[in-house]
Amino acid sequence: MIIKELELTNFGKFNHQSVSLKPGLNIIYGENEAGKTTLHTFIRGMLFGIEKQRGKASAKDLYTKYEPWENPSYYEGTMRIENGGVNYRIERIFHKENKAFHVINEDTGKELTQNEIDTLFAGLNESCYYNTVSISQLGSTTDKELETILKNYAANIGSTKSMEIDIKKAFSDLDGQKKKIASENRIGEEDMIQKSIYNAKDHIEISEREQQQIIATIEEKKKIVKEYDEKAQELAGLDSKRLEELAKQNERKDNLYQEITSITAELDKHTETLQQIEEHQENLRQTLKERGIESPQMMEELNEKVLNRSTMPAVFIILMMASIGVMIGLIAGNYRMLQFPETWVKPLICLGFTIVFLLLAIIRYLWNKRKKEKKLEAVKELRQMMERLEAANHEEIYTKRQADRKKQNLENVQNLLKAEEERQLTQQDYSEELKELESRRREVSDEISKAQWVLEQKQERDIEAGRRIDELQLRLEKIEKAKEEIQAIENAKESIEEIATEIRNSFGRKLNEKASYYISCITNGKYDSLYIDERLNISVNGRKSLIPTSKLSKGTAEQVYMALRLAAADIIFENDRKPILLDDAFVMYDNKRMGNTLRFMAESMEQVIVFSCHTREKVMADKLGLQYHFIRL
Repeated sequence: MIIKELELTNFGKFNHQSVSLKPGLNIIYGENEAGKTTLHTFIRGMLFGIEKQRGKASAKDLYTKYEPWENPSYYEGTMRIENGGVNYRIERIFHKENKAFHVINEDTGKELTQNEIDTLFAGLNESCYYNTVSISQLGSTTDKELETILKNYAANIGSTKSMEIDIKKAFSDLDGQKKKIASENRIGEEDMIQKSIYNAKDHIEISEREQQQIIATIEEKKKIVKEYDEKAQELAGLDSKRLEELAKQNERKDNLYQEITSITAELDKHTETLQQIEEHQENLRQTLKERGIESPQMMEELNEKVLNRSTMPAVFIILMMASIGVMIGLIAGNYRMLQFPETWVKPLICLGFTIVFLLLAIIRYLWNKRKKEKKLEAVKELRQMMERLEAANHEEIYTKRQADRKKQNLENVQNLLKAEEERQLTQQDYSEELKELESRRREVSDEISKAQWVLEQKQERDIEAGRRIDELQLRLEKIEKAKEEIQAIENAKESIEEIATEIRNSFGRKLNEKASYYISCITNGKYDSLYIDERLNISVNGRKSLIPTSKLSKGTAEQVYMALRLAAADIIFENDRKPILLDDAFVMYDNKRMGNTLRFMAESMEQVIVFSCHTREKVMADKLGLQYHFIRL
């Protein structure tokens, strides 16, 4: 299988980012936080998905860590691969609310079924991926810890062909289960359990007899209650006419009460209206009095006085006429005026006075007219107030009449209500007899309830006793099954040991052969074989002797680790070669080891993808003249 292209539609920091990969050696370089780990996780996610954890774990899980920075609802991507000469496109939506996974054969345009997908990725699961083709440095482990890691890896892969099965842990779990079964099932208590079952059954038998007696008593009392109900129904029928008459009387009284309430409200309203009218009248009288009007006659006199008041300025008119007369006299007495111009002075002076008096007369006339109009306006306002006072007087009289009628109506209704309250019912009252009958019925019903409660308690105790019997019988069965399970555990341990031995004898030999081939290639023949003995101790064959991993340097130990993983991948996937992903796997390698390993992988592997934050892999590949595809993030 070859990965051809990664399309990060929306994943982590990447949005519509495309990365092309080629067969052979691919080096993906990027500084810290450039996105190398994101690309590596994207490949893993496209193959196996990324699940959202629950609870507190969800805050730090891979789903949350690589959720898109923008538009998190579009959490998806595409990966193109080639397998057996056929091109496929893997499409996956990671969003927890809209997860989807499709694999399309791009050569035919057909979507693969689940069975076809399983065939395409046969043997590849998440555990195999992380423990074979996805290789990273072992980290800052001590020499002893590193030896333990290699030993455990070889134990699992050599014994079971899987990283998900641990033989030693399986034996430990079986022994723990055997101990747990022995402690939880106390064998030897059969007689005590049988005696408890007998006592419980005897108790149930006695209780059932007592329950029959209680049921008979309840039935008798129910008959009595029925008789009380029939008698109460008969009396209720006789009392119904009284109740009907009483209901009608109450209805009439309610209507009268409502009518009294309504009339009282209307009477209060009229009283309030009268009070408002009186206040309005008083305000109008006070205003008129302040303006000197105490009666309608005075109003009429004032109106006549204003209307008859003259606006003509008599004084100025008289003076003007006098000036005209003097002027005429002067002109008539001096017939020689045309001969002597100086005689025109006095007539002209009289003419000037005439014009002045005329102008003063006009001004006085206009002023008198305006003054009269203002007085007429004031008189009009006073007349309107007088009219409002008259209207208020009429309204007061009308409202008092309405109030008097309401008082009379109220008195009549109150008399009717009094008569209705004094009226006696004609039907006989059975209410006391009904109360007595209901009291006796309630006593009997209480006795029935108490008896039923006792009955229910006995039934619940019987049910509990039955459950106890079932539990004791199950316990007997569990003791027998426990004996069988303990024997089965012993048989299982023997079978597992036989199977593990058989797998080690066959698969372990293949693992040794493959791992020896890879250790020889990546060390350039310095160590030509790798050996795993019956006790899972790992040694490499040097030029002079076998060297245990405890005496190897960290760099060599990591080469052993890589050889084991590559060998395991060959055996598990057989002829289906998978891409090898190296995530800073050469940190502990010196340049010579790294060069040997890069040359071997570039020449022997179908596809190798190296993720690194250093350029030493690129420099070494250039130095060795290796063909590679370089990607800078």
